[in-house]
Amino acid sequence: MTAGKPATNNNLMQFDSVAFANLLHIKRNQLGWSTRELAQRAKISQPYVVALERARNSNSKVRKTPTPTVDVIAQLAYALNIDSNTLFTQAMKIASRHVLLVVDESAPTPLKIVQQSSINQPQTWLCAAKSGDISLRRTKSRHYKPADIAQALNNELQNLHSKIANQTLGLIFSETSEAMTEFDNPQAVLKFEHKWADVVDKATTGAGAQSAFNICVYKIADLKTLANPTKAFNELVEVHDELWTYTNSMLVLSDSSLTQSHQTKIRELLKSK
Repeated sequence: MTAGKPATNNNLMQFDSVAFANLLHIKRNQLGWSTRELAQRAKISQPYVVALERARNSNSKVRKTPTPTVDVIAQLAYALNIDSNTLFTQAMKIASRHVLLVVDESAPTPLKIVQQSSINQPQTWLCAAKSGDISLRRTKSRHYKPADIAQALNNELQNLHSKIANQTLGLIFSETSEAMTEFDNPQAVLKFEHKWADVVDKATTGAGAQSAFNICVYKIADLKTLANPTKAFNELVEVHDELWTYTNSMLVLSDSSLTQSHQTKIRELLKSK
């Protein structure tokens, strides 16, 4: 099997709103300050402090919390008597990579593919499949319900809390492709992919872990059962951070010079009978 080099965004970092919110809340309470007092000392507004700490509440009806600028982090660090570099470092985490893996009939199990690739491997891999580590479809239905899938992922990861806490995870979702052929509303699967990265990140964080890889596996044979396979493939490419392909026993990662030619090849395979 041939694999490309590690993707260029392998070590990208992103703001960890939950970790930052917890840190602010703990430090503020240790000092016996209200959110108003912290805001005054940091020379920012009280509603902004409240909004930053809101990320601690996973049940909050407000989906997004603000991402503070470097200046705001420096002001908060000064007010809390914390080194600004320390506060900044503690507020960051490795960015999760939302990967689309398209495979043909030559592919081994998705886990074998990713384990043999040249990526920086996470501490633990979890596979969502019929005989995998987790299952998102314990209750079978011909109608795809995104809310049920999101809740199932939360439940499955919570059940594994003792195993995955403080771990960096690689999650492989390989049951969706085959299941999509059984749904009366397969387009709902594609639509949910637009939100899937946030759903996985929230569920993983809620279980005390960190998602390094979120890999969605789609078989070419399954995509070909859709009304417009090429359109579906294009949409999947658009909503994922990276595209990996495994065809004719060869894996091509996103930063390979073969990526564009393999996208064209996938489209040709989807059009063929």
